[in-house]
Amino acid sequence: MADDGRAKKCPAPGNSTPAWMTTFGDMNSLLLTFFIAMLTSAEIDGRELRMILSAFEGSFGMMDGGNTLSDGQLAEMGQTVEMLPSPEVGSQMAKAAKQIAEILEPEIKSKKVRFEKLVNGYKISLAGDVYFQPGSAEIEYDEGKNLLIKIGQALSGLPADEYQVEIVGHTDNKAVPLDASLPFKYPSAWELSTARACTVVKFLQMGGVNPMIITAEGRGEQDPLVPNNTPEGRAYNRRVDIYITEL
Repeated sequence: MADDGRAKKCPAPGNSTPAWMTTFGDMNSLLLTFFIAMLTSAEIDGRELRMILSAFEGSFGMMDGGNTLSDGQLAEMGQTVEMLPSPEVGSQMAKAAKQIAEILEPEIKSKKVRFEKLVNGYKISLAGDVYFQPGSAEIEYDEGKNLLIKIGQALSGLPADEYQVEIVGHTDNKAVPLDASLPFKYPSAWELSTARACTVVKFLQMGGVNPMIITAEGRGEQDPLVPNNTPEGRAYNRRVDIYITEL
C-alpha cells in the first residue's frame, strides 16, 4: 500500500471526566491551601479545628449527584454553629431563675420583692423601705440578710465569662434624712444609693457569687419608676435592683 506522506492522527480520547470536576478540584485545593496557611500562623483549639476540617468531609473522591446537604440539614447545622460557644448557657440561667423564684415566692406575694423576666436575663427589685431604714444603708433584720445570701447561693454557679450581676441602688427625690442615731451619715442620694447597692453585694458574695461578675452603682433619684409626687410613688422608687444578664 502506497504511503501518501501524511501522518495518521490518533483518535481523540473520550471525555470521561465531567468539566465541573476540574473546577471543583481546583476550588478544594485552593481552600485546603488557605486553611493550611491559617493553621501555620495561628493557634486553633480542638473545637475550631474540628469545625474547619468538617468543611472538607465528603469533598474528596467520587461523589454522587444531587445536594450534599438538604435544606433541613443546612438549617440544623446553622443552629448547631450558633450554639457552639456555650450550649449550656440557657439551662444555667433557667436553673438559677427557678431557684430564685422559689426563694422569693413569699416576698413576691407580700410585695416586698419584684421578679421580672428581661430580654437577656432577669431583674430582682428589693423594696428599699422593707430592707433599709430611712437614711441607712444597713439591712437590719436577719430575714432580709438570709434572703440575699440564698439568692447568692442560687447565682454561685454562673460562670464569669458568660454572665454579669449588676446591683443598682435608687432613692426618691427627697433629701436624705439626717438621723442622729445612724452610725453613718450620707450627704446625698448618690452616696446613699451606692452604699445600699454595696450592702447587697456583700450578702450576695456571702452566698457564693463570683465577685468577678458583680458590679455596684448608685443612681440616686435619677431613674424613678413612677413620678415622685405621692408618698406611694416615692416608696416605689426607693429600691435596689439586681440585674442578672448574659454577656
